Amino acid sequence: MKNTTGLLVCLGLLAFASDAFAAGFHLPGHGVRPLGRAGAFVASGGQNLNSLWHNPANLAGKSEFELTVDLALINLSFEFQRAPREMPNGEIRTYEPVQNDAPIKTDPQVLIGGPTGVEGLAWAFGVYAPYLSGHRFPEDGAQRYVQVDNDSSVLGYFHLALAYEVGKRFRLGAGVQWVPASFNFITVTSGYTGLYGDPEDRDLDILSEVTVTSLTSFSGNAGIWVGIAPFLEFGAAVQLPVTFDDEDAKLRVRLPSSPAFNNAALDNDSVSSSMGFPWMARAGLRYVGAGWDLELMVNYENWNSFSEIAATPNDIAVTGVPGIGAIPVGPLSIQQDWTDTVGVHIGSDIELSPAWVVRAGYGFELGAIPDERYSVFLADGDKHMLAGGVSWRLGAWSLDAGLAAYLMPDRSITNSKVRQINPTDADNELTLVVGNGEYSQTYIAAGLGVNVEF
Repeated sequence: MKNTTGLLVCLGLLAFASDAFAAGFHLPGHGVRPLGRAGAFVASGGQNLNSLWHNPANLAGKSEFELTVDLALINLSFEFQRAPREMPNGEIRTYEPVQNDAPIKTDPQVLIGGPTGVEGLAWAFGVYAPYLSGHRFPEDGAQRYVQVDNDSSVLGYFHLALAYEVGKRFRLGAGVQWVPASFNFITVTSGYTGLYGDPEDRDLDILSEVTVTSLTSFSGNAGIWVGIAPFLEFGAAVQLPVTFDDEDAKLRVRLPSSPAFNNAALDNDSVSSSMGFPWMARAGLRYVGAGWDLELMVNYENWNSFSEIAATPNDIAVTGVPGIGAIPVGPLSIQQDWTDTVGVHIGSDIELSPAWVVRAGYGFELGAIPDERYSVFLADGDKHMLAGGVSWRLGAWSLDAGLAAYLMPDRSITNSKVRQINPTDADNELTLVVGNGEYSQTYIAAGLGVNVEF
């Protein structure tokens, strides 16, 4: 049982990544109005508070104070049919399919901003969360050695930005972000020793829960906007990386029900962890017509830097090991091998009247996780985003609605390197590959927002 705690905590950190990083840092199109444009909002968001995330330069030029409050609902449909397994006696074991049972995620946003009193200088402040959905699967399902539940994880942004307009053809802006997070993850590992039973025997399962909390995580973003011509605009923005540190992550374990584990226990529950997430860049070119516009946006995310997850137990030992006594638990890392991603988005607004605007968009983004590392940890893959929305304005008030579907082709995995985690088997001589099978995944996001100028 030498690596029990380190392995379990690394699994918890991996769930952290999955919950926060669906389709990159979050699903594209954050904010109800940008959602309806499929996220093509880098050159187009002039004087709109949603630019706080997409391109803070476009906050410049605001002449009125404004408040935006919106709420998005995000649902993940995720099904996994694990591949059959040939048993040692030649029989074929099949598995029941499992589905994500996490409830629809509610995702609020509050933004406020306006002029500073200095000509051309504007400010904005926002509190929001990434567009994402939790993952929850049966505790006894075929997927249990990869993930059971991460739905109670929380990640938020407190974001302050300033933007300055030079004439009418150039804007620049930058913001600072406090990113507190608390991640909770439940998974199952195998206590199979090879002496008796099977690697998937339920009485050898170890149920673990890891909580990682970081309250000192900071990041930022910056952007520019250029009016190339009366009908052509360019915008670009960068999102800086963020690191989440917890020197006292908490671990709870339910050891196997097998009598062989009756005297085994952990003598501490504290682990140090650190995790870095990458930088991202966006650029958009916008054509402005009479009563309509069209933006082409490209984004890049540096997921190649997400190569491993590491954890260091804080003076933890496994006690009650038959014939040995206590074994200290050392550091551990889990290889990830994610790849950089690129996305292309196109979005348009059409003004039907002074009161009504409709919008639509399409986006395509590559997935970050290669086939051999894919599992129910994260519903990711190459994504087609189909989106639409509408706005209605009455005086100082306006209402927004948006809807988007994130369609990912089914994935059939036959070369998986995702294995059971077994604390008694550091060399993976006893563990099974559990990532092969058929995956089906789709996100749906819908939102309503209200804006008022004062």
